[in-house]
Amino acid sequence: MIGIRDPIDVRISRLGNYLIRAHEHNKASILFALYLSEYVRADVEKEIKQLLNEHGLEALNVDAGEHKDLPSFFSSGSSGQTVFFVHNMEKGFPDALRYLNFKREDIIDHQVKAVFWVTEKELTRIGNEAPDFFAFRNRVIEFIEVPLPEERKPALVEFALETENKSLDEIKRSIELKETLLSGLSKDDEISGYLMGSLGILYNQIGSYEKAIKYHKKALIISREIGDRRGEGNQLGNLGIAYRNMGQVEKAIEYYQKALDIGKEIKDPRIINFCEENLKSIKS
Repeated sequence: MIGIRDPIDVRISRLGNYLIRAHEHNKASILFALYLSEYVRADVEKEIKQLLNEHGLEALNVDAGEHKDLPSFFSSGSSGQTVFFVHNMEKGFPDALRYLNFKREDIIDHQVKAVFWVTEKELTRIGNEAPDFFAFRNRVIEFIEVPLPEERKPALVEFALETENKSLDEIKRSIELKETLLSGLSKDDEISGYLMGSLGILYNQIGSYEKAIKYHKKALIISREIGDRRGEGNQLGNLGIAYRNMGQVEKAIEYYQKALDIGKEIKDPRIINFCEENLKSIKS
């Protein structure tokens, strides 16, 4: 096990290099990444994916709750360039453990490269209930820091505002991470407002318009409470999008107009152009 005394960037590099070397030598690699904080996990995962991409490898997120027969999923989804990032092990228990234990040879035969993101509780259960599979591990690497609020705020803001995802699975994973992070924060601070607004956009992307509206309205309340007029305008515009997607045109017009008024008040050309274009599109 790699000690937490190693700097986090060293552990990130080490984990990535295990996977890269396994790819270069056509070998399987089973790694366990132990974490406490979802925020730290998301940040570390982002760095590792970037490192893998630089070496021509693609990371694929796998939800153990949805794909309990992980060895079969690995075998069918592996392209030789794929590294699987497994999440939500607890949701796959106990079936996922049985599949891993009984089909462990398949993982080696197909030269699977996988990182299992686990809590201490999940890791203990894997070791106890799937001991033969656990014996196949290459390393357990710890990322168990919990960042101080003043250290994490800039990166938290960036993470909270991130809404660019390439696939439905990535959108769902981002939603899950942000809802988990939100549950650990005060519901009335700036970061929570960013997270709620981001969740509204993500839910809108997958067609869950009622949930999108719920989160945008909560974000709107926070923007008003902290006096963030630009944020207020953004959330009103986002509500216009969600209501329009639901087919409630009059509601959409109402929110676009409110956002436009704020955009003009604070002289924000992005809000103004966005609202004017959408109002014109609706009325034409």
